[in-house]
Amino acid sequence: MDYNEIIQLIQEKGYRLTDPRKKVIRILTSHSEFLGAYDIHNLLQQENVPIGVASIYRVLSLLKSLGLLRSEEFSAGGEKYRLESLASHHHHSHQLICSQCGRTEEWIGECPISNIAGKLEQDSGYQIEEHWLRFFGVCPFCRKE
Repeated sequence: MDYNEIIQLIQEKGYRLTDPRKKVIRILTSHSEFLGAYDIHNLLQQENVPIGVASIYRVLSLLKSLGLLRSEEFSAGGEKYRLESLASHHHHSHQLICSQCGRTEEWIGECPISNIAGKLEQDSGYQIEEHWLRFFGVCPFCRKE
């Protein structure tokens, strides 16, 4: 969904369109990676946008309750969110987690196990809705030290 579709949906559901809601939605629609409340806060601070972390959490909670956000637990990074893709029936996430510092990144790229998921669907009769894949290792920053 894009910014205007989300704004329209919020209005159709009878929710007020507050400045914090518009600002958080703008950030979420312009980033494809998972973002935590503090990530969003930092991005808005870089733009000199005054907004509290509590306001961001309230917006995230509303968007999640409307089924617009997907959330995942990112190790030491806590819960992070990204807009739910309505176009795909198969959701997935691939994370790289540093075993030394806890840094967590999402692998953005071609799904390395999409063929396996398709084969599992074919062989089992299940319709695969989502999967998570986590790789643990030492990040480039820790490797330099």
